[in-house]
Amino acid sequence: MTLPQVTITELDGALGVLPPSAGRLTVFLGCCSAGPYNMPATFARTQDLQSNFGIGPNVEAAAFYIVNTGRPVVFIRAAVGSTAPSVGPVTMVGTGTSVITVSAATGEPADDYQYRLRVVNGGTVGTAGITVQGSRDGGYTWTPVVPLGTLTEITTVTGVTFAVGPGTMVAGDVYSAEGTGPVYDSTTLQAALTALASSAIAWEQLVLTGPIIGSLVGTIDTAINGLRAHGRYRSWIGCYRMPNAGESESAYQLAFNASFGTAVSINGGVTAGATRLVSVLDGRVFRRPLLFGFMALQGNVSEEVNVADVNLGPIPGAFISDGNGNPLEHDESLNPGLDDNRAITARSWDGYPGVYVTRPRLLSGPTSDFQIIPYRRVMNLAEDALRMYFIRRLNRPVRVDTSTGFILEADAVEIEAGATETLRAALLAKPKASGVQFVLSRVDNVLATKTLTGRARVIPLAYPEFIEIEVGFYNPALATPAAA
Repeated sequence: MTLPQVTITELDGALGVLPPSAGRLTVFLGCCSAGPYNMPATFARTQDLQSNFGIGPNVEAAAFYIVNTGRPVVFIRAAVGSTAPSVGPVTMVGTGTSVITVSAATGEPADDYQYRLRVVNGGTVGTAGITVQGSRDGGYTWTPVVPLGTLTEITTVTGVTFAVGPGTMVAGDVYSAEGTGPVYDSTTLQAALTALASSAIAWEQLVLTGPIIGSLVGTIDTAINGLRAHGRYRSWIGCYRMPNAGESESAYQLAFNASFGTAVSINGGVTAGATRLVSVLDGRVFRRPLLFGFMALQGNVSEEVNVADVNLGPIPGAFISDGNGNPLEHDESLNPGLDDNRAITARSWDGYPGVYVTRPRLLSGPTSDFQIIPYRRVMNLAEDALRMYFIRRLNRPVRVDTSTGFILEADAVEIEAGATETLRAALLAKPKASGVQFVLSRVDNVLATKTLTGRARVIPLAYPEFIEIEVGFYNPALATPAAA
């Protein structure tokens, strides 16, 4: 029987002590193998992240961001939802007759792994001589060769056991099973979002590293809008599940549209598809949601930058095709459709090596002004700047015209000038917008209502997506001679 006890978990990083260059932070919310739940904390070093939270998709995503941007993160662990991690079924490529099944230890897989068992020396199961290797990254790296001996099960990769059925195993046979790591559900996600809302740590973007479905968009947006109501202007980015093994492009697109077809948000976007990425923690090549690499680009740019700009370079370390150019993952330039469904997708460009972003989409409606992430981020910046300025105007006296009772023109002009300059300082120094406007109402009955009203407008930057050039040959001999 377990004895009564008091358990205290010490978390190093919760004070948010960061370098002066930290700037506006990004939150990584998801599941991992260790650490306290629903306790936001800041981390600037991957080793501290690992020592506190172990392994898992949220650790991998945050570490990839830290290494590729040089920026710290806010990290929050969500509890695993009602669907436990799983592995299987097993498929085999080869000629052996043995049927293999796979099972996972409690809590495994700790991440999205691609398990492989490769036969090095073949033979009859139950007879000494068979040797095998294991992999959890789809065969990019392999364990040392180990003997099966007379056993009928073997653990070559920590956390999973391959049970070997009777028959033969032939050298070169490869057995494969896909592992799905821990993920939150609506209840555990809500608990993590509530904890994040209560935190005093300042942040800008929320990254949800576990796959989401359309029905969760409302939950996330409600949390973000709740923050907006308290003057905290934020945005979010999530990911749809990666394509299943053997799932066709059309089937995956249909599944995405079925999930998100009616979901609408002007605060967030969702990536679709996957890329292959080298883990910054153990050097293995894993299949990851596009979100992981996308954030490595997004974290390196200021609010107005569109990360579809090829001049920014490709997603660091990502690839979606093999060495011969054969597609391994979704490429929007080869199989368009997900972008039209408002997903953030990966694409290739002929002549430019690497993986690029098609568009940094938001899940907004077709008539919304907020079609891409830069517009959301810039508007958040404008709203935050105005809020900070007008907090300082609250309860300060203003004069009213003795004839009309409305605000005196000189005071109205002074407030307008201050608000306009605040917007200019926030948005035009770089610039992050084309222009700004602010107009204060001259007909507010301030004496009775104690309320001033105004109208702010941001003229955004434009992002050309189509350039049409006419080109042809020219023969100077056929030109009309100039008049003497």
